[in-house]
Amino acid sequence: MGHDKFSFERIEPLQDRIQRLAQDAAYVQVWDRTDRKNEQNLGRFDLTATDALPYLTERAQPAPLEMDDDGPADPYEGSFGAYDELEEDLEDPEPHYEPPTPLEIAQAACRWMRELAIGNTVGEAWCRFRVKVFGPKGMKVLHTGTFICRNHDFDIELPVPEALRDLKIPSPSFEESANAGAAKGIKALGDYYAQWGRIVLGSVGQLQGVNNEMLGRLHKQLSESRGQVDQLVASILENRFNELQMVEERQADERADGARHALAREALSQLGDAAKAFLTAKGVNPEMADVLGVLGSSPELMGALNDPDVRVLMQDPANLGSLAQMLKAAAHQARAAREASTAPPTGPAPQPAAG
Repeated sequence: MGHDKFSFERIEPLQDRIQRLAQDAAYVQVWDRTDRKNEQNLGRFDLTATDALPYLTERAQPAPLEMDDDGPADPYEGSFGAYDELEEDLEDPEPHYEPPTPLEIAQAACRWMRELAIGNTVGEAWCRFRVKVFGPKGMKVLHTGTFICRNHDFDIELPVPEALRDLKIPSPSFEESANAGAAKGIKALGDYYAQWGRIVLGSVGQLQGVNNEMLGRLHKQLSESRGQVDQLVASILENRFNELQMVEERQADERADGARHALAREALSQLGDAAKAFLTAKGVNPEMADVLGVLGSSPELMGALNDPDVRVLMQDPANLGSLAQMLKAAAHQARAAREASTAPPTGPAPQPAAG
């Protein structure tokens, strides 16, 4: 697979940052973030010599032994010091291995990141990847970033690599299926519990709202009824006050009328006494004074006596005699009527009815 068919965007600053954090970082992790809603974990690279070994570049080898025209140089020529050093090298046949430096491990991680991105972009026009650099034990994220890998020949039918040909469908695992089913059941149960909780909370909220509305309405009605009761009590008190005032005024009027009547009676009595004294002084006997008082108490009779025609009739003595006879006859008839009304009934006793 030719790497020249792939290009990267925004990967250089990310590689530079990884190399700068070579002393403090513990591992690098890569996710496929092409579909933002479905982020897939692609792999992890521990910044150790074991993970870095397949991606290390070849180191510089020591220079070969010098050879002259006749053949290789004789190592035994020269001073005995060189011979002694050669002999010491022959006695230690194990080669000296130097472990890779943190910077070399970080560079190997960058190569691994590129190859991982290229392998996942095969058959795609482009892919977006997220990279996070973690500290020891993953306690802290030292750096994070994204880069894009573009495949310029994605529409060409590429041959299937040998590594992909050997891939087989994994055998089903009943434990994983059971765990997945249990997880779905637990998730569904949790969703049902959450739905039930929302229903209960909603019902309680509605009941509380109805209760609050009813309490508010009752409070309003109670306030209105209290105002009505106050108005009714005020009206009753005002009506009672008016009744008492009217009774008091009527009693005052009655007392005033009684006083006026008493004064009138007293005045009339005094006038009668004065009239009697005046008539007695004029030579009129007391009986005639009483008659004159009775005559004077009747306005109609006094009006009739004051009539000129009546006065003319009274000047004739014969008419006065006739008037006297008429008065006597009327008096006898009135006395007979009174006696008849007061006398007990006379006559035969009623007979009982025949059986």
